[in-house]
Amino acid sequence: MILRQVVAPVLAGFAFCTAAALYAARRPAPRPPRSRAVRSLADLRLLLRHVAVTAAGGYVALLAIVLVFSVFVAGDTDALPSAAWSSLFLLAVATPVFVLLAVAFGRRSA
Repeated sequence: MILRQVVAPVLAGFAFCTAAALYAARRPAPRPPRSRAVRSLADLRLLLRHVAVTAAGGYVALLAIVLVFSVFVAGDTDALPSAAWSSLFLLAVATPVFVLLAVAFGRRSA
């Protein structure tokens, strides 16, 4: 029981972090360009696309984590539907707030 619920997730997390650190040490990422203020409709479209892709990727990654650790490791079959709806609600609230704040702070600093 302890092996499945404690040791497996800790070892998987350690392996993932170690692999990410080794990959980053060999191939450092170039610095991203400085973000710009949203001044036009094209800038807003670019921001919305970036936020949508990031939010969708995070949502899928969260569901994959819940699937592996809650459903497969712990055996809780109710965890996936609960996580899907709860995180979808949080995504629906947080994403528009983030976009509005990004636009507001971008205009303030410009």
